[in-house]
Amino acid sequence: MILYDVLIVGGGPAGLSAAIYSSRQGFKTGVITIDVGGQLTLTPMIENYPGVSATSGFKLVGVMMEQASSFGAEFIYDEAIGIEEVDNGFRVKTRGGKTYECRALILAFGKRPRKLKALNEERFVGKGVSYCAVCDAPLYSNKRLLVVGWGEPALEAVSILKRYGNEVLVAHESRRSDEFAEKLRELEAEIIQGVRVKEIRGEALVEEVVLKDVETGEVKILKIDGIFVELGYVTEADWVKGFVEVNERGEIIVDELGRTSREGVFAAGDVTNFPY
Repeated sequence: MILYDVLIVGGGPAGLSAAIYSSRQGFKTGVITIDVGGQLTLTPMIENYPGVSATSGFKLVGVMMEQASSFGAEFIYDEAIGIEEVDNGFRVKTRGGKTYECRALILAFGKRPRKLKALNEERFVGKGVSYCAVCDAPLYSNKRLLVVGWGEPALEAVSILKRYGNEVLVAHESRRSDEFAEKLRELEAEIIQGVRVKEIRGEALVEEVVLKDVETGEVKILKIDGIFVELGYVTEADWVKGFVEVNERGEIIVDELGRTSREGVFAAGDVTNFPY
């Protein structure tokens, strides 16, 4: 069995950054991940990464991975499903039936956005379907866009999208008349309540969505240029509960140095309560 100095669970930006720093310091470093890049690969255009001109998330991930590999980081394409403490440090079990041991462990497996579960949703990711208004709003100007969600995330998305001269509509399954509805109207967003997105249509890019009334079943087709899904994020940290402390949102609790409740185990990125 290979013993790593540092084992990182997660191959998104936080995990890749940890891999670069760890391997560059001469530590034997392994990265366990199903795929490399995480949510970053869903971003078609990145213009706000310091020192890098406009590029795609896919290309930026490639550069990060190449940099980590150049210092000796090893990538293990599998899913971590269990951790236990052993004499030398920690043992990580994977869905593929393998076990890996390490002296120090970094948990950086991130969060994933809640999906619409609509027909063709995956097909149009990066082609009109976005889960990050902050990331992708600059790619749209003077367009007709649909935000799906409610509360602060949806309000922030509308506010950002409006800066680029877009017409914005907001859809949600429930029928509400609250402070958020009033704020959305102040932003001149059209509100469509009591509907669910059933299907996304288009050729190369999103062109329209099919909305279904949750009470009557009535179907409505809406012509749009893009969809911003603001239904929140979920962590998949059940497998580490009881091993490290997590909060009510399922985020791993860390201090200002990224230390978890268990000595020798660190966490970084969106999976933590302190993602920045």
